[in-house]
Amino acid sequence: MTATAGKMRILLAEDNADIARIVTFYLKNMRSAEVHACRDGGEAIAALSQLTFDLAVLDGSMPVADGLSVLRWMRAQPGLAAVPVIFLTANHAQAFADECLAAGAQLVMTKPFNPGLLVRQIRSLLASPAADA
Repeated sequence: MTATAGKMRILLAEDNADIARIVTFYLKNMRSAEVHACRDGGEAIAALSQLTFDLAVLDGSMPVADGLSVLRWMRAQPGLAAVPVIFLTANHAQAFADECLAAGAQLVMTKPFNPGLLVRQIRSLLASPAADA
């Protein structure tokens, strides 16, 4: 973990308030996670510019900047290029998932999603050697 001693810091960029509350609830219950929620891609980029995160969960479609734009911006920043990214998206098109993965996302989950599976995927990503790179 890189953010704060003993806590993992997760960026959540989700414009749907109900989904943001559900994801935040589940994430805060895993290993003392600190969740920084953003309502749009612009807020996400601002937060990523100022704070250190262990992982980002991005909505595919948000105001200001969509998740794919945020991911591409992250991958262009030396300090953020290796931060694992999970997409939560209502876009069920395989072409969109492929585009997210090609841009550097580790996982794409479609909505509706299983919050327990999201937590397991995050644990798996943060435990992998690639997450420490």
